[in-house]
Amino acid sequence: MKVTVRKGDAEFALEDLTFEQVKELVGVNGYGHAAPAVGAVAPQILPRPITAPDFAGFYKHISDRGRTFVNALRQHPQGMDAHDLAKRLDYKDPRQIGGLTGGGLAKIAKRFRIKLEDVYRTKITFPDNKRTVTFFPSKWIIEWMDDEEKHA
Repeated sequence: MKVTVRKGDAEFALEDLTFEQVKELVGVNGYGHAAPAVGAVAPQILPRPITAPDFAGFYKHISDRGRTFVNALRQHPQGMDAHDLAKRLDYKDPRQIGGLTGGGLAKIAKRFRIKLEDVYRTKITFPDNKRTVTFFPSKWIIEWMDDEEKHA
């Protein structure tokens, strides 16, 4: 959830708050008119004055497994079968990749103004009537990471 706080001419936004944190900020706990002030903790928020996609910030903040995902796709520009990618990520089942991409990478990508299409794409085919999912790197993974290596 996102909350915008205005006081006089000053304005700032708090993003990625849980419902409980929002209730605490507005002073409503569901049982009375105000939440107790004792124990209130300000949430830790990443700075967000970003207007353009910040790939460096995204890559820095993703998990080690997320970086393994990005690097594996970069090493396979022609695509990587979901089963092979799952093994590379130490997963037992390729369906677990959805937790990494949907739950992990998607949340961080949003913070850095990146769409998941800017990170990877998938193609589903049915050779011999068997469903096959192939993951492909985006243009960003190939170009930006190559550019980063030149400047490292």
